[in-house]
Parts: sequence; C-alpha cells; structure tokens
Amino acid sequence: MKKILLIGFFLLSISANAQKLPDFGFNKVRLAESDKTILAETAPVNSNPKAKANLFYYWYGANEIHVTQGGFSGKLLNGSYTEFYLNKNLEEQGSFKKGLKNGTWKRWNEDGTLNQVTQWKNGLILVKEPVLFWKKLNIFKRKKIQTAPDTTTKK
Repeated sequence: MKKILLIGFFLLSISANAQKLPDFGFNKVRLAESDKTILAETAPVNSNPKAKANLFYYWYGANEIHVTQGGFSGKLLNGSYTEFYLNKNLEEQGSFKKGLKNGTWKRWNEDGTLNQVTQWKNGLILVKEPVLFWKKLNIFKRKKIQTAPDTTTKK
C-alpha cells in the first residue's frame, strides 16, 4: 500500500510541475518565391471546420500556399500572415482564423506606401456603407423619455 501511495504521489508531483513546451516554429511557414517572401502560421485548429461553398480557404500543402473555394486539403492557415516584396518592403499583412481571412488586412505598394486597408470577418469582407447626411443631423432624432415603472398594484 505504501508503494502505491508513493508512486501516486510521485506521478502527481510530476504532473503538477509540468510546463508548456516552447514553440520551436513547427507551426510557421516561410516561403521564398521568385517575386516575394511569405511568412505564415498554421497553428493547430481545435476542431475540423466544415467548409462552406461560398468562402475561400487558404491552406498550406506541398510547400505552397493554396486558395480554394469551398474546401481545403492540408494545414489551414491560422494566425499571422505577412508577404514581402524582394526589396524587403511589406506587400500584404493580416491574419487568418481557420483558413479564412479575419480582422484588418493591409496592402502596400512596392515603394512602401499604404495602398489599401480592408476589414474581414470569417472570410467575408466588411463593407462600410456611407452614412447619409440626414442621419448625421441630430434634429431629426427623437429623444426617448424614460418613465418610472408603475409600482401601483390593482386588486
């Protein structure tokens, strides 16, 4: 009985002192192409997402990054993504979530000037509709008047 308790205590103390292993870059991809360099992350996805037919999925396989509509076959890009021109200036930067563009994406010209900023959410681009002039004016908005709740009870 003492041996069983001793072994149990030993195993418990090992698991209590366990540390998270450092990331050795196994989930990072670096591709040097003829016209650009790409740095991307393929962090493991918690669940295997079901591909939707209208969305474009970005994934890594056969030492290339692929884009396919409605499906994927490889490691989904999941995390940061950066493309560089040959002169080392940024070309495009953003992040992926389960193979879909997500968040703010920026694109630069080869001289380093910012060209485009877009917002994405789950693979769909968010379009900001212009606010009409009349909606900006406060004179047409009705103010809501708060009333005290009725505390009287009927019998």
